[in-house]
Amino acid sequence: MPDYKNMTAVEALRHAKEVSGLTAEEIASRMGVTPRIVRSYLDRGADYEPGLGKIPGLCRAMGNRVLLDWIAANLEEELEVSAASSRADVLTSVARVTASLGDVQRCLADSEGRGIDPACAREVRSLLSEVIAECRVAQSRLRGLAAARDVRDMAPLYSLKQKPRRPWWRFWEDRA
Repeated sequence: MPDYKNMTAVEALRHAKEVSGLTAEEIASRMGVTPRIVRSYLDRGADYEPGLGKIPGLCRAMGNRVLLDWIAANLEEELEVSAASSRADVLTSVARVTASLGDVQRCLADSEGRGIDPACAREVRSLLSEVIAECRVAQSRLRGLAAARDVRDMAPLYSLKQKPRRPWWRFWEDRA
């Protein structure tokens, strides 16, 4: 799934078009507008976005919900968590997600003999909510890095333990 939170409206439109597999002319024909209008929505250089009333028509014409998913992602509240300062921070967050998902699997495995009864279903739903919450934390920790458009905007996250770099003049010492 694309990172809708860090996409612009034009990028979301271009992605929706790509997912649909349609041309601008086909989308325009399905919407009942001229192809020039659809192309203007897709032009990266233009500051022209479709109005709110055009979004449902675009979704129907392209046969997908990409634009609605983009809107929903941009409406979600961001968690206030500290940004990941290393690759290890990200791996720890992902490990917490995995552990939460393991709790769900364990609960379902315990229900094998009796089946999934209403109490088990409630417990699984609760555990899945915890998985989703942990996923949101992991996503939020990467927010700043994901929002950067270029590696020059933000330094990559490395592991805490890095190999020391050798000076270039010591290269020949190892070859002897």
